[in-house]
Amino acid sequence: MATGVLLFCFNTEHYSYDKIAAKTIPLIKKNLGLPVTVVTNNSTQELLKKSLSDGINYKVIDNEIGNSIDNKPWHNLDRFRAYDISTYETTFLLDIDYFCFTNNLLTYADCVDDFLIHDQVHDLTGGKSYDFRQNSIIPMLWATVIIFRKTPRARAIFHMVEHIKKHYQYYCSLYRIDFRNFRNDYAFSMACHQVDGFLPTKKLPTKLPTLPAWAKVLEVNDEGLAWQSLDKSGKVINSDVHVIDKGVAYV
Repeated sequence: MATGVLLFCFNTEHYSYDKIAAKTIPLIKKNLGLPVTVVTNNSTQELLKKSLSDGINYKVIDNEIGNSIDNKPWHNLDRFRAYDISTYETTFLLDIDYFCFTNNLLTYADCVDDFLIHDQVHDLTGGKSYDFRQNSIIPMLWATVIIFRKTPRARAIFHMVEHIKKHYQYYCSLYRIDFRNFRNDYAFSMACHQVDGFLPTKKLPTKLPTLPAWAKVLEVNDEGLAWQSLDKSGKVINSDVHVIDKGVAYV
């Protein structure tokens, strides 16, 4: 297939990612009009099939376990497999909590670049929550949205992520990264730096619109969502957004 969307979705004992997928996948199909493949495990697939209509492709794997964040399981160790799993010539690799309220990503469907990733975040609450320049010696890239084509360079980046994952503490020390639990954002940052010969990687030209974890989502519909934090509230209308608040599953 020419172009499609690839998602990774694994429930944990604390978070029901299948319920988030039930909100984001219909938006992907509605606004991007692309085929969707979900990489998942058996137990999560059973729930996905109950909440989603037909027309979703599934790739069932035994996901790797062992990582955590805030002392909770974090099933994020399989993203490096995206290149080998994808059956698309051009793949939109998205986090399951990325809400496509527009068709803006289609701008890159025929892009000649073989690997694109964000290097900047726009905090929709107006804060400066994602300035991590002091946390490593290279700028951090954001693996929330990755657009790649089937080329030797793109394959090399994903395979380098696999290598980095196996030796993560070594590479964290090499790049002076102070977040020692495996994180795809840093893994792809280091992989791109290695594969591209320590030269800057071509980036997506926009900032990644993001609602931080303390911005609680109050409502979601086909056009956007409403959120509230301690001292602010707002709406996201006709704009894509990465939602960190996992409580969005139950809105």
